[in-house]
Amino acid sequence: MSGAEITSPQPGSLPREVRDLDQWVELSYAEGLTDGLPVLPPTREAVDRLLEGTSRPAQEAVGEIPPRGGTASVEVIAANAAMAGCTPDCMPVLLAAVEALLDPHFNLNGVQVTTHGCWPLLIVSGPVVDALGMATAESLFSGGGSRSSAALGRALRLVLWNVGGAYPGEPVKEVFGHPGRYAYCVAEQREQPWSALHESRGFERETSAVTVFACESPHSVAFWGVGADPEERLAAVADSMHPHGSNNTHTMGEILVAFSPSETRHLHARGYTRERVQERLFELSKRRVGDIRSRAADAPKRYEWWPESLDQDDDDARAPIVDGPEAIHLIVAGADSIPWAAVCPGWGHLGGFAVTRAVR
Repeated sequence: MSGAEITSPQPGSLPREVRDLDQWVELSYAEGLTDGLPVLPPTREAVDRLLEGTSRPAQEAVGEIPPRGGTASVEVIAANAAMAGCTPDCMPVLLAAVEALLDPHFNLNGVQVTTHGCWPLLIVSGPVVDALGMATAESLFSGGGSRSSAALGRALRLVLWNVGGAYPGEPVKEVFGHPGRYAYCVAEQREQPWSALHESRGFERETSAVTVFACESPHSVAFWGVGADPEERLAAVADSMHPHGSNNTHTMGEILVAFSPSETRHLHARGYTRERVQERLFELSKRRVGDIRSRAADAPKRYEWWPESLDQDDDDARAPIVDGPEAIHLIVAGADSIPWAAVCPGWGHLGGFAVTRAVR
């Protein structure tokens, strides 16, 4: 790459020329173009190749990325995608993901700078999953060995870093961090008895779609000590949905639950559709008001985000931990071996809500 021209991953910066890969690596660290992991050089050739994956003009502005408010043009997004190792076929998915993040309902600015350890999870579903060879089985929450899965998650992170300026300390106040900030992308299995995630959100099953949802790392649920009764098994999942320190437990919002294929088949064979599982988890995950909120003199007297129908003076009243059954986002993914589930708590009532966009 001797003398290669670099396309800046940040809006408004002038192109630079670098002699070799070693110089690029040092330049990327010196200019703060990476969050710590080495990145590939966004050469003019590499960026142009990625732009061939979309019919959208290079200078088209997809939107402004908070908190800094940098403009994410298609070309700037492609430069970050080049740094992450994306292929041209990844571009439509990445562009749809950026558009979803910029929906006001998501509250990207809040997610970027919050003290809470949530991060946008990119959930891909539909035919594009197979087309890109995305990981849907073993280790999918850590990329599963798929280039597309890892590169899409990494590209989204670099857009938010380079264009949005989401740097730790100032302005990001996240207390502990989230390993998914390096790359947080999963894909839903195509062959399953339930409706797919994007289908449940109003899209046709054969449409390719991207859903973004700000959540914590997955909390595993193993079915120890339970029988075949779905109610017992869902009670185990619900128990992992409402720990006392969770934002969801106190402020509701939304939550993600992943079921392995074998557990999905087990539930489906016993008459538990996606909608029925959502309804049962909504009821089973409710907690006593007295178990959630302290009655100490200096404790909050009321939560304004709880529904008016809930008697907050009754310690035995049961408070929901999400806004409704539809706020429990279900995906089918993971290894098709032993039954398993995973719970990814959300940010609560503050934002990071799921937004879905079709892949154009």
